[in-house]
Amino acid sequence: MILKIKGLWQLSFAISFLMLFFACSKQDTIHPSIEKKLLAIEQISQTQPTQSIITLDSLLQNSNNLNTLERAMVLFNKGEVLYLNDKYQEAFNTHLKCNKLFIELKDNYNESRSLITLSGASLHMGDIETSQVYALKALKLGLLIKDERIEGKAYNQLFKLHFKLKDYDKALSYIKAIDSLYSKGTDTFSIISIKGNKASVYLKLKEYNKALASFSEAMALSQSKKDPKTLVSILNNIGYTYIEAGIYPNAEKFLRGAITLNKNIKSINAAPYKGLGNLFLLKIENDSAEVNYKKALAIYTSNNDIKEEIEVRDKLLSISIMNGDYTKALNHQKIRDSLQLSINSLEKNRLLNFANVNYEIKQKESEISHQKEINSRNQWLLVNTVLLFILLFIATAFYIYNTKLRATNKASQLEQRLLRVQMNPHFIFNTLAAIQNITLEGNAIKSSNYIAKFSKLIRQNFDYVRKEAISLDKEIAMISNYIETQQLRFNYSFSYNIEIEDTIDTSKIKVPPMLVQPFIENGIEYGLKEKKEGGVLLLKVAKEENGLSFIISDNGLGRSTKAKKEKITEELHATTIFLERLKMRKKGEEKTFIIEDLFDESNKPIGTKVFFKLKLE
Repeated sequence: MILKIKGLWQLSFAISFLMLFFACSKQDTIHPSIEKKLLAIEQISQTQPTQSIITLDSLLQNSNNLNTLERAMVLFNKGEVLYLNDKYQEAFNTHLKCNKLFIELKDNYNESRSLITLSGASLHMGDIETSQVYALKALKLGLLIKDERIEGKAYNQLFKLHFKLKDYDKALSYIKAIDSLYSKGTDTFSIISIKGNKASVYLKLKEYNKALASFSEAMALSQSKKDPKTLVSILNNIGYTYIEAGIYPNAEKFLRGAITLNKNIKSINAAPYKGLGNLFLLKIENDSAEVNYKKALAIYTSNNDIKEEIEVRDKLLSISIMNGDYTKALNHQKIRDSLQLSINSLEKNRLLNFANVNYEIKQKESEISHQKEINSRNQWLLVNTVLLFILLFIATAFYIYNTKLRATNKASQLEQRLLRVQMNPHFIFNTLAAIQNITLEGNAIKSSNYIAKFSKLIRQNFDYVRKEAISLDKEIAMISNYIETQQLRFNYSFSYNIEIEDTIDTSKIKVPPMLVQPFIENGIEYGLKEKKEGGVLLLKVAKEENGLSFIISDNGLGRSTKAKKEKITEELHATTIFLERLKMRKKGEEKTFIIEDLFDESNKPIGTKVFFKLKLE
């Protein structure tokens, strides 16, 4: 009897072992039908990303038909599609899931591939530390399995990371490691890319001869492969390198060579024209610079490359100002601003479209999940419950969406009002007139400095107004730039001082942008403007127990005296906008706001003081 039981136990163990073996074998194999679908998706991943995601999600919804390896590979491909189409957060979350499955499967090769994408996504999202952790893990696995391609990709990720950190010495060590791995290989195009990256690091280190040597190696390889498009790019990069080195004749030679080669292969490329524009602008040959920038602009416009078009228009704007053609300058500024708004609108639409696709996919997943529950329970009761839940979910989603939309519209309106107050036409034209006077006096260096300062001020206003918070040092830099521009307008009839408590680390503290500037403007326009000399503007920033205090004071005419001469409304002082911005922070900071008229012992107005506090996180 005991022997019989022992025999049954051994038989049971053998059957269990065989089942486990076959299960593992099935798990480690991708069925031909799944493999075929994944290959098809890979071919359309860049041209049809939305369709690729829908197909992959459809496979995941039928996960009961997938083994662990197949599920991991479907998730991997989905993560790659998301990453290639700049959906970095979604790509990161998806790769976390497949990476966990590859670890369970002990699939070191695919685990390392997933780690490289996790590192790349983290880097794009600004998480440097996490990016480095994943890249080093991928490198360790690559060395373990002795896969040089994985090693190269890990080194390349570490190169990008340190290049972004401006740690160029470390970046150079990693790109050299990649170069040694690929130098004996047959992948010529990868080697060309590596040589170009190495040259870029040398360029940042201002080692121009080494940069040119690397570019020359890349050029020789591209000539051997008879790849004219790559050769054009290298010629253009060499031209830019010579510009950086200050060897302008050579720069012009290579840039014109790139243009000639483009014409020979009937290719349209704006980069060489843009390079020539930069070259002639540095040589103060404004007419030649303008001609080449216009050629580059025409190509960027036809290609709908809005970001490059904005950059070129900025250059043309500067040239127009230097030439005194303010009508043309304003036209460039208007078009540039319209393009920037277009970029913002496209980005919002892209995010909304992606959110809609995700919502539809998640809704389908929810319906399938509920359908399974209905089959195992009371069908009609569960159907009613699910329908009620979906209706409540949709109603809640629409309520949240409408609430957010109203808040966004309010913020957008406030942003536009703020921008109109910050950069009013009177200030712009008066400043341009002041710069024109300096130009007419023949002081080219002083004129150029103020053009640069004024351009920077306009750029700061447009860049910062769309941000919720910036560092205090950027806010102070913008205020200083603004005051110095105003000093130019009023012929330095007043001085200014900015006092910041020593214990404040201005680079780490975040504040709402352009919060102080309206009161600085009020102090100048309605206080110091009519003082011929001796005007003083003061800004004090002090540390409080849980925040900062700001004091803006002037020794000008005073509000009460100015009010007798002209009507000064609350809107002119931007007080309403200022208080609305504080209220939107929901910290009660608006209650600390005080405007005080200053008087001497004989009750004569001697200026104005503004005080408020900001609470820090």
